[in-house]
Amino acid sequence: MRKIHITSLHLKHGGIEMAISSLANALVKRGYEVEILCTYHLGEPVYALDDRVTVTYLTDVRPNKEAVLDALKRKDLPGLLKEGLYSVKVLYLKKKVLRERFRAIKDGVILSTRNEDSVLLSKYGNKKVLKIAQLHHDHRFDKRLLRDFKNHYKNIDVFLLLTDELTREVSKMMAANKHTTCLTMPNFLPDSTQVTTTTERKNQVVSVGRLHEVKGFLRLIDMWAAVAEKSDTVLKIIGSGEQESELKNRIRELGLENRVILTGAMDHPDVLREMQKSLFYVMTSFTEGFPFVLIEAMSQGLPAVAFDVRVGPRAIIEHEKNGFLIEDNNRDEFVNRVLYLIENATVREDMSKSAYLRAEDFTESNILEKWNDILNTGK
Repeated sequence: MRKIHITSLHLKHGGIEMAISSLANALVKRGYEVEILCTYHLGEPVYALDDRVTVTYLTDVRPNKEAVLDALKRKDLPGLLKEGLYSVKVLYLKKKVLRERFRAIKDGVILSTRNEDSVLLSKYGNKKVLKIAQLHHDHRFDKRLLRDFKNHYKNIDVFLLLTDELTREVSKMMAANKHTTCLTMPNFLPDSTQVTTTTERKNQVVSVGRLHEVKGFLRLIDMWAAVAEKSDTVLKIIGSGEQESELKNRIRELGLENRVILTGAMDHPDVLREMQKSLFYVMTSFTEGFPFVLIEAMSQGLPAVAFDVRVGPRAIIEHEKNGFLIEDNNRDEFVNRVLYLIENATVREDMSKSAYLRAEDFTESNILEKWNDILNTGK
């Protein structure tokens, strides 16, 4: 079988990193040789990797975005100059090591998991290598992304998008490119994920994600103030990130200290256990690609309430069957649906059964059949 090289920015917490780890594990189980080409070494991998997966760290530098922003905030011009120069060095090394590695790989498969990697792969990947690009998020009609799709993917053999909607859009954008095949490839639930049918639920609702403004946790907390007026149900938000202090301040301002709990980051098994104890899942992201966490929540029998942003939740949630899709930022309706699920145990139980069934559509065995076809035929 062909050796498969998968690019990854790092192997710490993140949806892309979880998807990469899950795919690497699934492929080595099926006899493929897999190497993860990891740009940054930020610590040991968060998500368990099969011992047969090779991880190669390409640099010994660390990104310093937060240090640059801190120097800018403090108006520390010498510090800003120092961090800015280091940032340029990091960016240069990042591109240099990937360019050199792509040139050195003479056969097999390279799977790039970020747009900037895919641009380099198209330019420097060898002709005998099967070159696969994967987009793990919504392009949101970003001009830079669209320009790259049209002009800098010409030697990419297969471009994988997370939903059919994204595949249709990108195929039209790349119509002049007769070489690249655009296909849909959703994320999948690893065989190692524990599926539970427990009925021992606590009076809590859960949401998981990086504490970043794109995840919409501020608006979730604001809405929970309305929920708390009519229910004593607790909201648990699992994750860490740069918005943590802002979220804590908002919780304190609204007097929700006993109703909204920020747990911090958790090991993956602990996240699943919190899901198992919850009534349902809530998602308030402003943008998503293919929210893997929704599949996980459904595998634990959780219906979901989510804003129907441009792509993502609607690819998984079947409205009024295993959850509710709410017009984006219709906060009153979101609160109403949350209260409805809290108050109606029978509806929750019916939706829970449907959620289990929906999760089965995204099992490892089902999705890996598609991967095998692509890896063996290149289409």
